[in-house]
Amino acid sequence: MKIKNLFVIGFCLALSLAGLSNVYAEKKSDAEIVLSFYVSPDGNDLNSGTKEKPFKTIAKAQEALRTTKVEKKGDKEVHLLAGTYLLTAPLTFTPEDGGTVEKDYQQVFYEGHDAVISGGKRISGFVPTGNDGCVVADLPEVKSKKWTFRDLYVNDVRAVRARFPNAGFLRVDKTGKDRRTNFFFKSGELKPVDDLDQVELVFLHDWSITRTPVKSIDAEKNQLTLPLQVGGVHNFFNIDGFEPHARYFLENSKSYLDVAGEWFLDEKEGKLYYKLKAGETAENINVVAPVASQLIIVKGTETQPVVNLHFYNLKFEHAVFNEKLNKTYWGRQAATFYEPILRDSPNSNGKMFDYHLVDATLAAVQWDFVSNCTMDHCTFRHLGENGFWIGKSCYANLIQECLFEDIGANAIMIGTHDGKNTAKCNVIAFSKVTKPAQTLYGAVGIWIGLTENTTIDRCEVCETPYTGVSLGWMWNDTPTVAKENMVLGCHLHHCMLFLSDGGAIYTLGRQRGSRLGFNRIHDIPRNEGRAESNGMFLDEGTTEFTVDFNLIVDTFQPSLRFHKAGKNLVENNFFSRNETRPEIVTYNNTPKENITLKQNQTGDKEKITNEFLNVIKNKIFDYRTR
Repeated sequence: MKIKNLFVIGFCLALSLAGLSNVYAEKKSDAEIVLSFYVSPDGNDLNSGTKEKPFKTIAKAQEALRTTKVEKKGDKEVHLLAGTYLLTAPLTFTPEDGGTVEKDYQQVFYEGHDAVISGGKRISGFVPTGNDGCVVADLPEVKSKKWTFRDLYVNDVRAVRARFPNAGFLRVDKTGKDRRTNFFFKSGELKPVDDLDQVELVFLHDWSITRTPVKSIDAEKNQLTLPLQVGGVHNFFNIDGFEPHARYFLENSKSYLDVAGEWFLDEKEGKLYYKLKAGETAENINVVAPVASQLIIVKGTETQPVVNLHFYNLKFEHAVFNEKLNKTYWGRQAATFYEPILRDSPNSNGKMFDYHLVDATLAAVQWDFVSNCTMDHCTFRHLGENGFWIGKSCYANLIQECLFEDIGANAIMIGTHDGKNTAKCNVIAFSKVTKPAQTLYGAVGIWIGLTENTTIDRCEVCETPYTGVSLGWMWNDTPTVAKENMVLGCHLHHCMLFLSDGGAIYTLGRQRGSRLGFNRIHDIPRNEGRAESNGMFLDEGTTEFTVDFNLIVDTFQPSLRFHKAGKNLVENNFFSRNETRPEIVTYNNTPKENITLKQNQTGDKEKITNEFLNVIKNKIFDYRTR
């Protein structure tokens, strides 16, 4: 049986959320549209905003919705006509931009017609540098330090920041004495470069990465030294904290610009270099770099949330990576990180810096204090950091049939890290996440923090450097606000491609009444790091979960792994054993009696898959309930 036939399973589940099949069409048919405006990149903000005479900017349409008086009650809408809408700062929506939930029920729609909301800037003026296949453009704003970027898109494809080696990773030969600030490489493996002050070391830990400048490369001693260190607070982030010969590569030197499709930004000279691919010329390349930190902010208050605001069929592209880190990033987990705080003089330990834990960074689209709003049939792609964050006190919102592709960090985030302003009753349905964590490999496809009744339903998550779906944010079984969270009917595959100690689904903490059910998981490869990579990894404190009716095949390591987990129920699952690792469950510091195993099946992949399909056919109508 070919693994692609697992998509048949989706057909067996296709009708149980029929009520969500087209939220936009249903909502618009419920009430009369009393006010409409049109926007076009070729329009004019002095126009009347009709289809024949559209506005030019979304902000103008937003203002028109706010100020235009209408005699009767009904819904309002803005049509974004085909084209690209360029932003240098985010559009902000407040309660007055949404609808109402009182007796005069009203909704507001922003509908796209092949419309792209972009935080990028087109770069032109490239000229050949000689016969090396490279072109260069002058960027005075970069030279004057008014602009910088670490992501570049050429002909609608993320270009590769010049790196060494061109593919794969190097391995530390031996760590330095302090295990933090330096290491030794194999003789002749690295060479000094003239622009070392712009070079970045990308160092892989088990489940996160470090990005840091490089102080020196000594070709005689075969030694690389850093200005600060590798890794954050904990000792396991030492250079040899996870494995003695950890992986790394170097990035961002003109000397590394040797493969078609690579680029290098010389910040000192204000020059952008790009090595052309076959068929590309200085004249026919479309080059875009991000300038905006965020694209859309929807923000209400505790007493007045934004309600009934709906975005339909829009594309969100080109937001910058966080450049406020002194170019040092010590990953913690799921794109949270430790930030160095530099000192003017050494502290009592002789160090020139302290640490600051950053639990939250920017998302291209961010919602806080938002209720009953939707993101429907939208696309998020080519983003430098996080994609879409449904954050503080967000209630009953829906992400439906959206695509998240080529995201620098987490693609989707729901909830908070501290459990305050709890997000409740939010749903991600029928959406796809592919290629998240393209810059911060330790980020995940979908991150669910400390939330209540969050549901991920019928989604696909694939091609993730680390975990596909991460659920929870407490490293013990202390009760928190987290409860009744669900991952149901999802297709998760080709996860854990670079890092280890995660899974297609990863959980933390006590989450009463939570369920992982009817998911199909496959192609979790052999991990390079120290710890296992699994179909599901139920990590520290995971308690009160039901894991049932899942199909897990083609995982090199065991299908399930527990670590310091509490009591959980695992029943009616279908596992295909890997010949090299016959165990189905790994118990790491977890008493076996904590895990109740009931009626799980193992065996040949084709047989197990067919058994799973047969069971699913009989469970269509009750898979969302127990």
